[in-house]
Amino acid sequence: MISNLKIQLWLKELALFGATQLLGIIVAQRYLFELANSPLSTPAVSFRLTPLDIIVSALLLGFFIWAVIKRTRMTQIVFKLFFFIVIIGGTQVIFSAFFSPILSLILTILLVVLMIVVRSVMLQNVAVMLAIAGIGLVIGLSITPLVAVWALLILSFYDIFAVYVSKHMVKMAEGMVASRAIFGFIIPMEFSGFREKIERVKPGDHFMILGSGDIVLPLVLSIAALKISLAHALVVTLFSLGGLFVTHLLFVTQKQRRPMAALPPIAMMSIVGYLVSVAIF
Repeated sequence: MISNLKIQLWLKELALFGATQLLGIIVAQRYLFELANSPLSTPAVSFRLTPLDIIVSALLLGFFIWAVIKRTRMTQIVFKLFFFIVIIGGTQVIFSAFFSPILSLILTILLVVLMIVVRSVMLQNVAVMLAIAGIGLVIGLSITPLVAVWALLILSFYDIFAVYVSKHMVKMAEGMVASRAIFGFIIPMEFSGFREKIERVKPGDHFMILGSGDIVLPLVLSIAALKISLAHALVVTLFSLGGLFVTHLLFVTQKQRRPMAALPPIAMMSIVGYLVSVAIF
């Protein structure tokens, strides 16, 4: 029974997902501390979303989805461009919390160069972890917990629609794998798979992919809750790990391995965690 649950696979999911959540919380706490102690200073990262930011992001996302659905010759280029922009932007947010802007930029460029040269699953997972933690904390510090809860609810229904009805999320995942710009965690069934080249990654019996949205959205709620207290954020994170386990069970108990909407269980448990934290603290 235990072997059927694929505990080793679950521990890898737990390690990558949990490390990202904790990294985001730690760095966000550092930014909050700096803002509280130096209210007149200009932070290295902006935590305010303007209407222009939202409009530009929506347009870029719309163009991205259009490129995926149309599957033009530009699709792979769009995937790779989007992938590296997100890696660079998110990673710099993390590095900027500890280093000067120049050193942060140098470290980010070095990481991108290593990704291009080495092309290993482990290195890509590290880069994705840094990027997701950075993006999640910026969004989380820019919104309220209530907004984050609504976002999780709406995007959970969207995830179900996109995977099982329109299936464009499945096409998007296939496009990412084909372009080798996989924005999510690549989790091998065997530990030796972390040393594999990205070119050899094919979801199925040897690898599973946990999408970036399934990781960043619970982090957004945790960071939004962090503005209330660290305890609130940790409770949300703990419950999100429970949601990840539910997702894992649904995945490994499939009679036939197919793409599935991973966000709903994680999102629902994260929301429950937030409600519990509000009730307790």
